[in-house]
Amino acid sequence: MNESTNRATNASAHAATRTAYGQLHAGFDDLARVLGGTLGPGLGKVLCASGEDGSELVSSSAVLARRITELPGRHRNTGAALLRETVLRVGARHGDGGATTAVLARALVRAAGRAVASGAHGVRVRDGIGRGVAAACDALKGMSEQVAGEQELVGLAFAATGDRELAALLGELSDVLGPDGAIGVEEAMGGRTLRHYIDGHRWRARPAERSALANGAAELTLVEPLIALVEQELTSADEVRPLLEAAGQRPVLLIAPGFTGTAQTLLSANRGRALPVVLATSRTRHSEDFADLALLTGGSVVSPVLGLPPKSVRAAHLGGARRALLRRGDLTVVGGHGDLTGVRERAAALRSLAWELAGGTAGRDAASRLWWRQARLCGRTAVLTVGARTEQETQERMHLAKRTARLLYDALRDGVVPGGGAAYLDCLAAVRAVVPADRDEAAGVDAVATALQAPFLRILSNAGLPAPPLALDRVLSAGPGHGVDVATGEVTDMRRAGIRDMAAVAAGALVAAGETAGLLVSAELVVGRG
Repeated sequence: MNESTNRATNASAHAATRTAYGQLHAGFDDLARVLGGTLGPGLGKVLCASGEDGSELVSSSAVLARRITELPGRHRNTGAALLRETVLRVGARHGDGGATTAVLARALVRAAGRAVASGAHGVRVRDGIGRGVAAACDALKGMSEQVAGEQELVGLAFAATGDRELAALLGELSDVLGPDGAIGVEEAMGGRTLRHYIDGHRWRARPAERSALANGAAELTLVEPLIALVEQELTSADEVRPLLEAAGQRPVLLIAPGFTGTAQTLLSANRGRALPVVLATSRTRHSEDFADLALLTGGSVVSPVLGLPPKSVRAAHLGGARRALLRRGDLTVVGGHGDLTGVRERAAALRSLAWELAGGTAGRDAASRLWWRQARLCGRTAVLTVGARTEQETQERMHLAKRTARLLYDALRDGVVPGGGAAYLDCLAAVRAVVPADRDEAAGVDAVATALQAPFLRILSNAGLPAPPLALDRVLSAGPGHGVDVATGEVTDMRRAGIRDMAAVAAGALVAAGETAGLLVSAELVVGRG
């Protein structure tokens, strides 16, 4: 009786687990199918309804993933959440690639899932997926080419934005600033979209006294100033007097978080000798900003915490620059007297750390901050002011500009590959050359080969072109680098046609899809709550 009961219990548990797996895969597939609708230039928009009356056309896979917050059934919802996290992670890292990731992951899960359902071991299938993805990424790296110049950057930007004005400005900015540059995006006051290159190194700052910019002056320039960097609020005359004495008769630019009390009174009395400036960045970032300023100007950071209180300041502790430009909202230092080798080394270290942190959504803000710091140290920064007819349109264009700027830096750093899914097709030979350890691992490698064809087929399907599988046969017969230009429906050499994708985005989407699919097909237990 007990044995019969145990068999019935085990059978019931097995059936429940299979049902849970089925629901998990169904939720994953549902979201992937919807996100795939935004892939390529042919369709690109999904009607997303919210509530009884609200609806919008969404062309961004990341935005769409955020809009679809829940599916019916907790296991279906878990499957969708797994894909959502993957898509958002790819978007945070690269600025694009979410729809490609969804299409690749869906194809991988379907192909690998069939193998597991037929008896293949999930972990071995996952290992095969990993080997196939690695081979494809090596092939992508081998076929990538450096961006040819400004016009190609403009083309890439237009493909990402569909906005000719933004594409032209972003392409120019990216070409001039190079792969280590940074573009700040701000809202335009007059509604016009303009770009401005920053000559030097700029910080958010303001004059400590409104009268510093008198008679309606927009800016004040100091030539060959001494620069005192004080990482504390100055409140007494005794803290200011040593700084003035160290400068002697030369003008000194005094930068601190704030000035109050008798310190402000003494500085007002010495207006011709000292210009107090309040560094207006966040208090949590003061140490970083003062450290960067010290490196650029050759000065020391005045701070009791660092062992240098104001009373101990001497002339050797002051930095300098060829020119300092002060406006109501920022301070620009040009030609700092610091050690250029040290500046380059710190910029390289910040750049490396920024790339490490950029992989996850949690590190995105920190990575952006580090990237801006290194670009500022290198003197490779610019500001794009974005305007439009309405506030909502302005915000959308600003978001688009930020995302595309990040894409263009990826292109400058890692190169480009044939677009329209052609690059993935060119990886098929490398994947099929992988020698698997056993039949189960071979199933995972075959799943990667199947998935590599999915973006090409989905782009053609979204564009409404007839018989995508027949077009796939024609493209494979035409040889490497060929694809279909969806604007004409003709097979073409994608490089010559100027249809390119960023190599980093293509590889990043494939890696993320492989990791997620491998996790899904190799999971041994589904646990739910509620």
